[in-house]
Order: sequence, then structure tokens, then C-alpha cells
Amino acid sequence: MTQQPPIDQRIVDEYFRLATNKKTKNLAWLYGMIATYGIQPDSLKLFRWGSDDEIYLQNKKKAIYPLHPQWAILFELKEKKPQKLYDSWDKICSELYRQMAFRKVELNVTDLLLAHTMRSKMYGKLKPQPALQLSPVFAGVS
Repeated sequence: MTQQPPIDQRIVDEYFRLATNKKTKNLAWLYGMIATYGIQPDSLKLFRWGSDDEIYLQNKKKAIYPLHPQWAILFELKEKKPQKLYDSWDKICSELYRQMAFRKVELNVTDLLLAHTMRSKMYGKLKPQPALQLSPVFAGVS
């Protein structure tokens, strides 16, 4: 593999650059959803939120959890979901792709999905280690 995934800070910086511009705040939300959940924009069209920050896609039974749970909170993805999203979904998606094509958004969907895939594989290999069971040590005084 020759392409390296973008670092997390670059993704976060790009999100906030988009979010601070009134014209691109809906694009920022979609960008954040792609980066956080690793899902293609078209697949996100009819998702629903779970009780926490997980999402459910229309054609999947299992919940999809954010790779970086703090991003769902940091990006305020639940709170900033665009109004009338389903009516304008195709428009938001095509505008995001257009902005990426004209390099007004530095990282494209492929970059975001690559970063998500690489990190999920890496994090999957890092399984939590069981806590060490230490026997009590008694210091004797003679």
C-alpha cells in the first residue's frame, strides 16, 4: 500500500474549517459523519441514531459505532444534523463531492474511508490486556 491515511488532526482541522463557514456547515456535518463512522455518503441517507452515538443503517441490523467516540461529541453530529436532511440529501452529497473535486475540501471521501479502515484494523489488533492479578505481599519484620 503506497497511500498513507491522513492523520486525525488533519481530519479534525478540515472539519472545523468547513463548520465555521455558513455555506459549508451542512457539508461539515456530512464530512464528520463519514470520518467518524467510515460510511459512504449514499449509505448514510436513511440512518437513525441509537441511544448513544451509534447509528443504524436501513439495510443493516447491527449498530455502527464511531471509531473515535469523542468525534461524535466534538463534531456535535446529533445536534448539528441539518434540518430537512432527507429532502436535500442528494444536493448535500453532490455539493460535498463537487467541493472535493475542486480541492476546496482537502481530504476526499476515499481519504476519510481509508483512514477509518486503517485505524479500525489497527485498533482491532490492540485488544485490552486483562488486569494483572497480584498476590498480596507481606513484609515481615524479624
